[in-house]
Amino acid sequence: MFLKALMQWIHVGSVVLMIGGFFFFRVVLLPIANRSSDPGALISSALRRFSGIVWTALLTVLISGLYNFISFFRAARAGAIDPAVSDYSLYILVLGVKLFIVFLIFTLAIFLTFPYPVFDVYQKKPAPWLNLTVILGLIVIFLSAYLRRLG
Repeated sequence: MFLKALMQWIHVGSVVLMIGGFFFFRVVLLPIANRSSDPGALISSALRRFSGIVWTALLTVLISGLYNFISFFRAARAGAIDPAVSDYSLYILVLGVKLFIVFLIFTLAIFLTFPYPVFDVYQKKPAPWLNLTVILGLIVIFLSAYLRRLG
């Protein structure tokens, strides 16, 4: 029971830190950077520094999410007395949508923080990508809360 609670806490905490960090970056740091004499240098420096947090959060979300996924379906299978009564089709559909959006967030996080010249187009003008990342993150948080009520 303790491990399950710990993994849930790690999972939710990592998501909140990552999405909150993107929100802070977009709402606080970008407007300040755009008022500075060299906004590009400040933005790229902040992205490099933020990338460690993002990569750590991505790793912990992946590991804890996999653990939560396996433990949920183990418990569901063990608790199913009559398979006809235990219909998890809505749960699986919502989970699939959530995982697809998480994949998009992971992709955007890589584009925004990975120091590779191909991603410069995203890193030099990060505002729309940060907006999209935050919106998708809020949708994932909502879908997670919804899944909690379904399970």
